[in-house]
Amino acid sequence: MASSHNAGSKPDPSPTPDASSSSTASPKPKDAPSPSSPTKWQTILGLIFYTPKRCRYDPANPPRFSIWLNLLFAFAGAFTVANLYYNHPILHLLAQEFGVSNERASLIPTLAQAGYASGLLFLCPLGDVFPRRLYVLSLVLFTSTVWLGLCLTNSFAVFCSLTLITSVTTVTPQLMLPLVGDLAPPHRRASALSLTSSGLLLGLLFARLLSGVVTEYTSWRNIYWLAFGLQYLIFALLWLFMPDYPSTNPDGINYFRILYTILQIFVTHPLLVQACLVGFCTSMTFTSFWTTLTFLLSAPPYEYSTLIIGLFALIGIASMFLGPLWSRLVTDRFIPLFSVIIGLIICMVGTCIGTYTGTFTVAGPIIQAAFLDFGIQTAVIANRSAIYGILPLARNRVNTAYMISAFCGQLTGTAVGNHNFARGGWISSGSTSVGFLAAALLLCVARGPREKRWVGWGGGWQIRKDGDVAKKGDEEKGSAAGEEKDSAESSQHVDEKKERETGDDAAIDLTKVEKGRDAATGSR
Repeated sequence: MASSHNAGSKPDPSPTPDASSSSTASPKPKDAPSPSSPTKWQTILGLIFYTPKRCRYDPANPPRFSIWLNLLFAFAGAFTVANLYYNHPILHLLAQEFGVSNERASLIPTLAQAGYASGLLFLCPLGDVFPRRLYVLSLVLFTSTVWLGLCLTNSFAVFCSLTLITSVTTVTPQLMLPLVGDLAPPHRRASALSLTSSGLLLGLLFARLLSGVVTEYTSWRNIYWLAFGLQYLIFALLWLFMPDYPSTNPDGINYFRILYTILQIFVTHPLLVQACLVGFCTSMTFTSFWTTLTFLLSAPPYEYSTLIIGLFALIGIASMFLGPLWSRLVTDRFIPLFSVIIGLIICMVGTCIGTYTGTFTVAGPIIQAAFLDFGIQTAVIANRSAIYGILPLARNRVNTAYMISAFCGQLTGTAVGNHNFARGGWISSGSTSVGFLAAALLLCVARGPREKRWVGWGGGWQIRKDGDVAKKGDEEKGSAAGEEKDSAESSQHVDEKKERETGDDAAIDLTKVEKGRDAATGSR
């Protein structure tokens, strides 16, 4: 026993040391960690990424997609995507603060969109590899911490750099949307996506409202401090309630292979290409309007305060609540292309009114804001509902392809809109948007909803879906039995393995995968 107490020290020549020598031996420091005990940082990281018992994945009882989980994703998406738009109503204040021109200050939203597009391309595809709970929490924590620099810096260059970095990692809403597609039953997919997408639009518009109100009465920095706190609130809520859903490709995929398959998916699926091009055009129109609106309303003849400019977001928020209702009554029952065309027509009418009357009456921009927000939301939800059926095991990559196109459109809209406004004013920037919306309508008309080729209307003009999806979902729930469940899950496993091994090749029979997944969901 004595030798064990004095391990590592000079041995005592006495074979039986007395109590005093034993008591005076150098004891092992109490605060020294044993080789097996975790370090302080390991303990902190373990706590941060610990999964509460109610959130752990159980294959025998997979997580149910409840309305509360849908609302959590909508809330998290709203105040995460809001990070990109707090600067829009206060660009003129940022220009004054940093001593730059309005046109140079418009570099801030341009960098935000560029960073977001980069995150979509390089980070979002990894949602098909990593467990999404751990991945989402890591991104939210990183963004929240780096955001602190935006609250403190006095340098325009540093502010722009941090805006770019935080925008790259502000992609968690785009990881949640494919997860909604995985969790929601088929007959509720469009309405569930609509609620989450409405959260994104709410964040986009509410960011402008909050920014305008807060900066009217206090410093513009306070809106960034508010965003800092909201990010940590989102982290806490997701830590407590987000389910630990397993990776859709547990065997792993090479990262460069993932990037390659995005290009492969893009060039082999005409439906995805059509949706991406339409998304590019509508996103360009949207950001061009909201960016240049600040300059229009802050200059003669209006000269509105940041508070009034921020209140314009209420117009879009009001129209946003019609989105889930439209999706439930129309998008879930009719082909998605029908809703896309209706949405584009609404956008075209609103943009024409706002563009050619906005220089002499504020009613024009008000009508344009309402029509544009509702029309674009209608088109985006319908496009997502259509493309998520292309490759069920690669929904993050499909979503990445679509959102890269959309945010390239936003980047183009911010840059081109500001350039045209600086050169030719409100009518010049608005006329460009009219041209892009016309191009989007032509893209919709060029290819029908059942056409398998790149151009044409093969399959007919019927606007109702081929079979009632809601009825199909109910029948699957009622008719699925134990043997059918085993057969469906076995078929799903075989097809999923085949899809992973072939790199999501276009020749895979994806209809079987979706059928097996839907049958399994109904059985449960």
